[in-house]
This record gives sequence, structure tokens and C-alpha cells, in this order.
Amino acid sequence: MESRRSPIVIGAGPAGLTAALRLAQRGVTPRLLEATGHVGGLARTPRSGDWCIDPGGHRFFTKSEEVMDLWNALLPPDQWLSVPRSSAMLVDGEYVEYPLVGRDIVTKLGIGRGLRGLSSFALWRMLRSTSPGGQPANFEEWGVHEFGRYWYTTFFDGYVRKTWLADPAELASDWANQRIKPIDWAVRRTRRHPSEDVFRYPRRGPGQLWDAAGAALVDAGVTPTLNTRVVRLWEHGGTWYVELHGGEVIKGDAVFSSMPLQSLVKALPEAPRKVHVAASTLRHRGLITVAVALSDHHEIPFNWVYTPGGEFSCGRIQNYGRWSEDLHPAGWGGTFLGFEYFVRPDGDLMAADESSLSEIVEADIRALGLGASRIEQVMVLRSQCAYPVYDPVRERSVGRIRDYLRRRYPTLHPMGRNGMHRYDNQDHAMMSAMQSVAKYFGEEVDPWQVNVGRDHHETGVLRR
Repeated sequence: MESRRSPIVIGAGPAGLTAALRLAQRGVTPRLLEATGHVGGLARTPRSGDWCIDPGGHRFFTKSEEVMDLWNALLPPDQWLSVPRSSAMLVDGEYVEYPLVGRDIVTKLGIGRGLRGLSSFALWRMLRSTSPGGQPANFEEWGVHEFGRYWYTTFFDGYVRKTWLADPAELASDWANQRIKPIDWAVRRTRRHPSEDVFRYPRRGPGQLWDAAGAALVDAGVTPTLNTRVVRLWEHGGTWYVELHGGEVIKGDAVFSSMPLQSLVKALPEAPRKVHVAASTLRHRGLITVAVALSDHHEIPFNWVYTPGGEFSCGRIQNYGRWSEDLHPAGWGGTFLGFEYFVRPDGDLMAADESSLSEIVEADIRALGLGASRIEQVMVLRSQCAYPVYDPVRERSVGRIRDYLRRRYPTLHPMGRNGMHRYDNQDHAMMSAMQSVAKYFGEEVDPWQVNVGRDHHETGVLRR
């Protein structure tokens, strides 16, 4: 047993839980702290009776066998579903398949708009081939060069403005290749490998997996300490001191942190001014998920519907019945939808009362054409720091903070989406945690190298 070791893990989302599990597997009992009253972070599954909601929508796919093995160890095979991916852009009342398919664009939006889009696409492709190489300066430039001005405006401009809360010309483009596929121009589309269009999903939502992780930790002697916010931490003589909001100070030999990177820097009293300035530039997007159960059944054959048009306030709509029928009561025959609103963490909508929020949601239900249906159930979930913002200063600011922490605090391990301020999937958050634990035990690895490639994310290992 590694009884001499006493690591502290901050945050009980996918990264923190994975780090704690890995430590426990290697004979170390960490102290696991969580600021909220639940484990799982954004990947939790709030419940109200037999109603379950998935905030953000969490598809389970990964290229890592190690991640897959951990998923399989936490949940038995009968608790996993294999779900075909089916997403669409809702444009002018038409559901256009997403990722975009050339034939479907023309079929749904008509020959005239198809030809206009094709001419714009061809023009920008020609300009791109004759212009100097290099990374596009911003997301708008990337989108226009990838799809042409017409299709970029039709499908992406409004959506990005709503979901990133910024002008696309003011957003970095380095996440785009990982998240957005080019148009599929195949005349006859062959069936892709199952891992490309099927993902795994826990029957009762993503929180089922992370609740199982929490239970596994309790069995290993590690009980997450909930509702415990870290306010300050410092290191002296090889020992870490972590002050909690109630005044208690706990000690450890290392810290694994998935708290927001800017909050971590703020909690380090010795960080120099230039590092604090870099941290102050990092921004998040908040997320409000409103789950609405409608009494009537409406055939919406998609997991996700993206809503770029101005007639919607929401950015995306989840169709929970397409994720898993176990997210709603058995035998229920209505339509269970999740409306996603991307907001500023300190904005008015994040603090809006239920009445104001209801008006916005009801307007979106009408825009979807379902205004006549009776509402049976409503659940609201607010997530303040859901997604990091990729503005032009993010990479430089994160790099400055990362380099300082490496030099000054080699036993401090930032990890996960918020801990590294990166647009990671949950498997990347887990991988950064696994590598952080490996580094803690002396292995030559660099967790900051997880998810730095430009390959598209949405492929991976699929096995039971």
C-alpha cells in the first residue's frame, strides 16, 4: 500500500473521479473534494421521479482502450445501449442531416438554393487553393473556406453566435476540425464502420456511469466530500495546504485539480501578476437545459436538432427518447425534449426566474411547431461553467499559466475540461486524469498533450 502518499483531488466530474479511481487502484487513498452537491459535473443526470435529463448531451465514444475498459468496469453490459447517431440542422422548417450531406442539402432546401450553395462552395475552394497556406485566423474564415459563404451563413453563423455568445470572427478556429466534419459528397453513401455512426449510452443517462464511479470509490474507502469549495491553496516544503470555504485546511503531497483554471490561479497567492492577468482573460459559457415533456407524440427522428435560425432562442434541442427510453417513465407515449440555452455565466438569463424562462421555452416550442401539445413535466438545470470559450487569447493565456505551473508547482496537476480550459470530451478529460496520475507516480508523460491533434473526434472504439 502507498500509505505515505496523501493526494488531494479537487472536483468530482469525469476527470476528478477518474483520477481518484486510478489512485485507489494503485493503493493510494486520496481526499476528493467537490464544490457542488453531486458527482459527475456536467455529465450528471438530474432526476425527478422517473424523469431523467442529460445536460449537454453525452455520447460515449473514445479511441482509448483504457477509457473503454474503465467504462465497462463501472457498468455491466446490460446497462449500456448502442445508439445510432442521428442529428439535423433545422433550417426554414426543414431537417437537414448533420454532419452535412450534399445530396440531403439539395433535397431539403431545393435545387435553387443547392446551386447557389454549390457555386459559393466552389468559389471559396478555388480561392483557398490559390491562397497561402496556414491556419485560418478565426472561425468565420475557417467556416467560409470550408463550406463557402452561403452554406456557412445558412448553417453555422447563427448557430455559433448563439452557442458561443460571440461574433465568429472573434473566435479561434483551432477546435473546428475536431468538431465539424466537411460535407459528405458521396453520390451513393456506403454504410460506415459502426464506430463512426453509433455511440454507447448508459440506460439512465451519463450520470448513471459517474454515480457508479462514486460508489466504486466509496467501496475503495474514498468518500467524495460534497458542497466543499476550495478558496486557497499553497505549497511549502513539499506539502500542499488546501483551505476550504469553512476555514478548514487539509494537507497533502500533491493536488489534482479540475476546478476552472482561472479559479485555480486566483486561489494561488504566490502567482505573479502576469499569470493572474492571463487567467483573467479566460472565459466560460454557461448552459441552461430545460427538459419539457409534451403529452403528444411527435416524430422527431434525431438525437440532436441544431437551431441556427433567429426564430429560436435555444441553440440545440435534445430528443431524449432517441437517447434512451429509460430517461422517461415506462410506457409513457409523449415527446420528451431538452432545450439548451447557452448563456453568460453571470448574465441575466442564468439568474432568470422560472416565469421569464418559461416564456422563452414556450416560444421555442411554438417555433418547433408543437405549441398545441400539453406540457406534463418541466425540469430546469443551470450549469455556470459548462464550456470554455475559444477566443484569440485563450491559447496564449493557457500556455502562460501552464508553463508557470509546470515550473513552480510540479506536484500540481491541472486536468479535465475546466482544469485545462479546453473543449474536451469526457474521454479526453479522463485521459488527462489518467496521465496526471501516471506522472504522479514518476512516468514520463505530459497530460497537456491529450487532445491536441486536429483529427475529428467522433470516431472511436465501440465494444461491449
